[in-house]
Parts: sequence; C-alpha cells; structure tokens
Amino acid sequence: MRSVVTVLTLATLVVADPPARLVIASGLLARLGVLAAGLHNEIVLCLSGSIDGATARATDFVMPDPKASQAERAAFGPCPAESVAIWHNHPLEQPPTLPRGDPALRPRDLCALSDTDIQTAARVGPPFIVIAVDVDTWCWWSRDQVRNLAAANALHGAPVAGQLVARSPP
Repeated sequence: MRSVVTVLTLATLVVADPPARLVIASGLLARLGVLAAGLHNEIVLCLSGSIDGATARATDFVMPDPKASQAERAAFGPCPAESVAIWHNHPLEQPPTLPRGDPALRPRDLCALSDTDIQTAARVGPPFIVIAVDVDTWCWWSRDQVRNLAAANALHGAPVAGQLVARSPP
C-alpha cells in the first residue's frame, strides 16, 4: 500500500483557500487500504487532521453513526466539523449473496461519485471527498468541484484527470 500516492493534489485548483492538496499520512493510508481491499459493503469514514495553508493533512479517522450499509449504498450521520475529508468505498467485490455484476467491470469504473454522493457532499462537509474501490484504485474531489457537479445537476461524477490513482490493469 505504501506505493499508492499519499499526496492527493487537485488538478484544477490553484487557490489555497480552500486547501488544494490532501495529504494522507502513510499509517492512515495503510489502514484505509486494508478496509478498501476487504469490505463488501459501503462505509463512510471522516478523516481528521489539520489544515495548514494549501494543505490538508489527514492522520486518523472516525466512523459517523451508521444508518445503513449495503453493497451499493451507505447512509451515515454527519462528520465532525473539523474533518478534513470524507472517505468512503465503492466495493468492487460483491458479497456471495448478491448476483454477480458486470464481469467486464474495472475498478476505475466504480471510482466515481453517484448522484447521492454529489448531493450529500455538495451540501455539507469537509473540503475533500475520497472514494476507494480497492487497495489500488482511489479518486478524489474538492467540495467546490462537487458543488459544481451539483449545480450542473450531474447524475455521475467521473474522476477528474489527475485525481485518480488506478494501479489495476486497464
């Protein structure tokens, strides 16, 4: 997991307010990677840390109160106000109790914001949203980017060029 990029830099932002870069501490990145690799249901985590100028640094996480956690959706309470990012997963592997999905589905195909993700993250929350599909596939957006998607009534938020790490085969 240490080979995954630990500095998530927004390709489209040039201003420091809000922060333009999210750095995830290596120990936290390793723990999140284990979760991303092994979860069959979606979960939401609130990444905590600090903001110093243009850089938000995530060092730990808390799980907000869960309301629902299923293979294709999750509902959780709000993150603490001081959170620097919302992390959640879009599991690639479905539990054996569900019918198999599209066999041609690639991890990067799931690394996108759903309409629910867009509407939720645009309203409230930390400066970043991060989605992990598996240990090698992550994508991220700033809250401003998500608000732009919501304003355009987007039903899908594709990864932004430069804001996707996909180490799995294409």
